This record gives sequence, C-alpha cells and structure tokens, in this order.
Amino acid sequence: MELQLSAEQLEAGALCIDKSKKLVGVTGEAGTGKTTLLKYAVDNLDIPSDKIRLCAPTGRAAKRIQEATGIYAMTIHRMMRWSMPDDDDEMGLPSYDKSNKLPYDAIFLDEASMIDEDLFRSVIDAMHSRAIIRFFGDINQLPPIQGKSPFARILEKFPSVRLTYNFRSIDGIVAAARSINRGRVPAINDQFNMFNPGQDFNMMAIIDKYTDDSYRGLNGQVIIPTRIGKYGCTAVNSFMQQKHNPTGPVLKLRYKAFDDNIEERRFRVGDKVIWTKNDYKLKLFNGMIGWISEMDLEDGDITINFDGRDKHIPPHLESYDPAGKAIFQYDPRKNIELAYAVTTHKAQGSEFDNVLLILNRSKVLDRANFYTAVTRAKFGINVVLGTGALHQAMKK
Repeated sequence: MELQLSAEQLEAGALCIDKSKKLVGVTGEAGTGKTTLLKYAVDNLDIPSDKIRLCAPTGRAAKRIQEATGIYAMTIHRMMRWSMPDDDDEMGLPSYDKSNKLPYDAIFLDEASMIDEDLFRSVIDAMHSRAIIRFFGDINQLPPIQGKSPFARILEKFPSVRLTYNFRSIDGIVAAARSINRGRVPAINDQFNMFNPGQDFNMMAIIDKYTDDSYRGLNGQVIIPTRIGKYGCTAVNSFMQQKHNPTGPVLKLRYKAFDDNIEERRFRVGDKVIWTKNDYKLKLFNGMIGWISEMDLEDGDITINFDGRDKHIPPHLESYDPAGKAIFQYDPRKNIELAYAVTTHKAQGSEFDNVLLILNRSKVLDRANFYTAVTRAKFGINVVLGTGALHQAMKK
C-alpha cells in the first residue's frame, strides 16, 4: 500500500532522498508524521536496501521504529560493532571508525535528540566519503544528559525540515503535548488526566489506585523526573515491588548512590528491572528493560530476561582502563535497578500503553521533561501534581 504524504511531507521527502545532501535533519512534534516520512525516504532512496541502515540510540527505540515501519533496525552501538579489548586489537574503540569505515551508503538515525556529542562524532567519523545520513527526532524532547545536543546544531546548520501539520489532532495525548510545548496548561480529556491531590495526601495510595498488573510489564509505566526524594523513583520502586512482587527470597546489594550515601537495592525473581549503563562486554545497553528470571543467593549471580533472552550477570567482571593497559574488576550488577518507576530520561525513546506521571518540584523538572514524559504514553496518561510542580514545568 502506497504511503499518502502531505505536501509538507513530500517536500521533506524530496530533501531526504536527495543524495547530494550529505546530512539532513528532520524534526517535528508528536503526531506530525516523522515515522511515515522516514519509511517513505527509506523506500524511495535510490540505494540498495542492504546498503541502508536504520538505527536508534537504545534497544527499545530501535524496536519501536522497526515495529512502526516494518524496516529492520538496530542500536547505534550494534551498528558500530562496539567491542571490548579482549575481542580485538582496537582497545575499546568501535570496530567501525576513521580507519575502518561503515559499509553503508545511507544511515537513518531515529530519536536523534537523545544522542550526545561523542556518539554523534563516532558515527560521522565512521561513514565513508560518499555516504549520507538522515537524523529524525523531536527537538522539543529532553537533550542528552551530558553536554549540548548535536541534533540542535544539525537543525541550525544543515539542510533540515520542521514538520508542523498534526495528523493526530483528535489524539488527546498529542493535544496535551502540543499545549505543553507552547507553554499552555493542557486541558483534561479522555486520554489525558491531570490532578493535584492537595497538601495532605498519600502518594503511595494514589499509585496503588492508578496502577495495576500491566505496570509489571511494558504496557504500563510509572515515570518520575528524578530518582531521589520522598516520591522519587527509588522510593516508589520500593513501594511497587512490595505491591507487585512481595514474596520470595531477596538478594541485597549495597552501592554508593549519587549523593554519596550507601544505597541498598533489593531484588526478587520476577522483578521488573532496567539496565542503566552501556556494557559492551555483556552486550547490554542503557535503557534495556527486563525481568529477573533467576538468582543465586550464595554466589550473587542474577539472570535477567531481556526481549525473550536470558542474560547472566555475574558479581565480578574484568575490563580495561580507557588507555587499554590496566585491567580492573567491576561489579556489573551495579547497573541493575528496579524499573516499576523510571526517570523521564530513562523512558525516552520508549512508548507505553499507559503512563502514571508523578510531577514534583526538582532541579530537573522543566517543560521539556514534562513534554517528553507525556509523549511516552500511547493510549492514556494520569499526571499527579505536587505543590508548585505544574507552574515550574510550564515556566522553566
């Protein structure tokens, strides 16, 4: 079935399939047809399909764009064949780099707002001289945690297009997101609910009311801007673990937290967890969500099922320092956290049927954070407002 594009999309499509343009950026709010345009560009580009690669920063983002377009996609890290020193002689550098070029004539990179400068530079350096690249993303979403967004610079300095027509005008979540992006308080509708429980309220009782068993899986997700605080991800995860997975042996791990205090993490078989850091030795990447399928309480081994495959996580691994000389030991289990609730940054690139968003005032809460969290929901979202949180989210 032939894709039906608007005049705006056709103009953008012509730019994307123009092989004389080395680099092109495409941005647009939720509902403006970025995915449809991406599929059109891949299908109509005059380059053999085996020389075109579709990729995204995270596994969840790659899977989502593959499901939406029907085109095979992978993570940027996998495309780069990132390896560890004991795999080859590159001492931790990607298999594809300045001296070993990527074998693709065209690269389509989705969720471009998530990429940082280092990742951007690695991909550009690894492209051969005739290759072209297309960046797709929503510039209104959160920028990368570290440094400025290369995507913003791409849109300013290279041939780019900003899609504006809303194809999902009757979608309540899209309507709320567009209002937020324009600095207007979103109106409540059939898909978007927002309420302030007042001063004296029991947040855990609210969470209990608005979450069900779907929140143990990927259909439902609690999103909170920050990890710390009375109602941050750490506290809410502990509550939801007791609600959804209260029985069975517990494996306790203790690590230094962001505030230098010692944090104790408690895991049970069946817990929903997220992997929080790229580990090329284990081939696990930041943002992957899975479920603990097995634990060895004596040895401390943890087995996690990611996308239907069990991954064994031992308590000790060896790696190299950045110079590739000294070997050091580390505990990869430090990269496991409960995922009943995740931060907005961790949720970015993913999509869930239903979302419970808890907004409390914090340093990280701003309009981009609010907008990004709301656009993670596919069918419905409930937003719980702490005192002063809505004002901060809309004005900052």
